Amino acid sequence: VSCVLGCPYEGEVDARKVAELTESLFALGCYEVSLGDTIGTGTANSARKMFNACLDVADKNKLALHFHNTYGQALTNIYACLNLGANIIDASVAGLGGCPYAQGASGNIATEDVIYMLDGMGIHTGIKLAELLKTGNWISQQLDRTNNSQVGKALN
Repeated sequence: VSCVLGCPYEGEVDARKVAELTESLFALGCYEVSLGDTIGTGTANSARKMFNACLDVADKNKLALHFHNTYGQALTNIYACLNLGANIIDASVAGLGGCPYAQGASGNIATEDVIYMLDGMGIHTGIKLAELLKTGNWISQQLDRTNNSQVGKALN
């Protein structure tokens, strides 16, 4: 589901509407619903409110977070939802990507930044940060793109 925390055309999105759409998708047979902050305007409070509303209609193990980092809030928003039981997170190596339909939207949160946070929280992911950092640097060089991972910038 796109634009769960903000829409480039309608502005703020009602958490109840996101929950209703989520419930409808599960009723149609979806096995998982990814909740996307497509333009990256969400805050910890709006993310918490939206995820809580979705928990009223769905199992936490069937809800994924897909937060873009346009305003630098994606990691904070993920943390807020982790505290509510979220455990599926979409991320992008080196923060690559974006949304061609939402002008100015940056890429998804960098996987390196998420793994660094999860490691610091004692949450085991099975992902080796050092190898991930190498991969982020390599793909950024191959694509001639900036590595948007804060951890990647700090540790390289």
